[in-house]
Amino acid sequence: MMIQKNCKPVIVLDVGKVLVDIDQNVVLKELSKRCGKEISISYPFDLDTLFFSLHVGRQRLGDILQIINDTLDISLEPQEWRELWCCIIIGEMPGMRKALSELKTEFCLIALSNTEEIHWKFILEKYPICKLLDGWVVSYEEGVQKPDPIIYTEVMNRFCNGQPPLFYTDDTPKYVEAAQDLGWKAEIFVDAAHFKEEVKKVSSELLK
Repeated sequence: MMIQKNCKPVIVLDVGKVLVDIDQNVVLKELSKRCGKEISISYPFDLDTLFFSLHVGRQRLGDILQIINDTLDISLEPQEWRELWCCIIIGEMPGMRKALSELKTEFCLIALSNTEEIHWKFILEKYPICKLLDGWVVSYEEGVQKPDPIIYTEVMNRFCNGQPPLFYTDDTPKYVEAAQDLGWKAEIFVDAAHFKEEVKKVSSELLK
């Protein structure tokens, strides 16, 4: 999503486990029930590897459904899979909508997420917190995902006049470290209160 560059300081946020909560066990439990055997994040296939092509926009969910059905020995239709797949998103992260509402007048709020089309469109439609965002960079649209420096650079070029944002938060340490390697002020997300405190800290440093 493109927006006009502006002079507001930019705050960049991950989406999963930062703006919205995610519980993979919801899907895994349902699949285990339907298959009659325990399904985990790495059995009978590595889900991260399987869904990589979705996250970078090379395939859509429908392209890999036959592989999943055959591997699990089930026969779910595409719409059933979409509904099941979106059950992984279980609500907004506590306190974050209020936090972004308070920050929105002073800061430009940008999402940076490794995600695929079905989840992202579902999140945009269902969760009001997304209406507080001024823009986003999502992996399936860019063809690259965190921690590749290219996707961080895209954020800087699109929203920050080529410079690091004021602050970035993410629940995944390696994504925070990748941002720090590019000169970003970045911290691991803990909760809304900690996030607001970190923003206050970096804002104070900016004014010194």
